[in-house]
Amino acid sequence: MASSALNVLSGIAAAAAGFHGEKVSSGGAIPGLDLAKLLPAMLGSKAGGASGLLGSIASVAAGSGLLGGGGSKLGDLAGLAGSLLSTGSGGAVSKASGGVEGLASAILGNSGSASSLGSIAGLATKLGKTATSKNDLLGMASSLGKCLGGAGGVSINGGSAAVKAVDSVMGNDAKGVILKSILNGIIK
Repeated sequence: MASSALNVLSGIAAAAAGFHGEKVSSGGAIPGLDLAKLLPAMLGSKAGGASGLLGSIASVAAGSGLLGGGGSKLGDLAGLAGSLLSTGSGGAVSKASGGVEGLASAILGNSGSASSLGSIAGLATKLGKTATSKNDLLGMASSLGKCLGGAGGVSINGGSAAVKAVDSVMGNDAKGVILKSILNGIIK
């Protein structure tokens, strides 16, 4: 389950990068969206800030290098993702429907591999190019979140507090704003 949560979270990050028009590298890195930095911030807010139990666990994990090392601790990162993101057995999203639903299906079914994340970013880029304004793009991102939260059964433990923590790491970065729109769509 934890690995599945990390795959979904990575897929959401890849979609945010794709909506911004960026590609996932051949090594699987998502430009400007480092989950190893975002997860501890999101987990800390979940349990009442840095002083909360989960915040302490995340702080110790970050301080111990658990989240560093260029992917050598992927299982530990997956465990942290699993405590943040839950994936239920909601109804399947049809790939054939294309658009936001097709993108949601790709995120839910992705393996976490570089090629899978690259495909998600590519789909998001194509979809994002159909938006006529920034507000349209953010609405599309929010719709993706609603699709993931409804049909896919994805939920964020900590809700809006976890999403607000993205601000502490990313500020007003364009990809961060898109990522927050997707995550807010999931929790509403």
